Amino acid sequence: NSNASDRDFLIAKTPTSASQEHHSVSTHQLMSFLIPVFVGCLAVYLAWRLIPRSNVEIKDKYVLITGCDSGFGRKTAIRLDEMGVRVIATCLTKEGEQNLKSVTSDRLKTFQMDVTNSQHIRDVFDEVERRIPDETGLWGLVNNAGIHIQSPIDWQPLDNFKRIADVNLWGMIDVTKTFLPLVKKARGRVVTFSSTAGRIAFSCIAPYAVTKYGVEAFSDALRREMYSWGIKVSIMEPGCFQTRMTQPAAIERQLRQCWDNLSDELKKEYGEEYLEKSTTLVSPSGRTSDVVDAVVDALTSQTPRDRYLIGFDAKFIFGWLAMFPTSMADFILKRLVPQDLVPLGSK
Repeated sequence: NSNASDRDFLIAKTPTSASQEHHSVSTHQLMSFLIPVFVGCLAVYLAWRLIPRSNVEIKDKYVLITGCDSGFGRKTAIRLDEMGVRVIATCLTKEGEQNLKSVTSDRLKTFQMDVTNSQHIRDVFDEVERRIPDETGLWGLVNNAGIHIQSPIDWQPLDNFKRIADVNLWGMIDVTKTFLPLVKKARGRVVTFSSTAGRIAFSCIAPYAVTKYGVEAFSDALRREMYSWGIKVSIMEPGCFQTRMTQPAAIERQLRQCWDNLSDELKKEYGEEYLEKSTTLVSPSGRTSDVVDAVVDALTSQTPRDRYLIGFDAKFIFGWLAMFPTSMADFILKRLVPQDLVPLGSK
């Protein structure tokens, strides 16, 4: 009886044991395949990044940049002008035009253009097309114009979402579609500013993040469609840098303006203390030259990157967080915000 029981036990257990052993072998075989593939891909990627890349000479080539009144657009226009590029800089205001002209050569040309106004865009296109030799085309289109209003979703009227989208997304698409025929002539480059907010959306920047996710999607589709034309499309993904948008006074003004328009009920829910502490959330980097360097690389490299993560926070915090499981990213982001920054009504 004892032997019969042992046989029954072995017979009952054998299929399960075999299945477990087969699963273990399969997993081992899979890992034995994947690890060398991963190491090989990593080695190729590192070699590609470390090997010096040849550049295109862009002196006397035509590059159009939007949003040159201040910030990255203005700095990029100045740098390219110093490199001998024939810069076409568009500014929202006459003052922006005059300020830029005062620090650049006569080679740089400015136009007043509102990217939310299709007629403005078309008028500038007609003028640029007239000035550029037929066989030359536009080597670079740099979509830089953008705006941002920082505050919680609760505080943002729908008009804010629409206004930011009109500039950051629809305006960018309108400019790109309008000038693309000139870029095709040159088999040139399209460089568009997104943000780390186009990879991962965090608190108080919802309208901005929505547009940057759209910028990423549009640019990815454009890049794949333009392969046949020899046009390279690059996305700039800077972290938090010192610009007019990230100045503490500007952020405080935006928050205060949104706060003043809130209902009494919402003000009670959040409390005045939440407003005061929200102004300290941003710590921008002053190394804006890193951003300009990335734009120059996208315009001059024979093999420009599809995406440029720029800044310490972009490369080592938000770039990685975007690849984490959502629950893990949320856990980390929650701890990057001061623990006492909570709405009064949620306590």
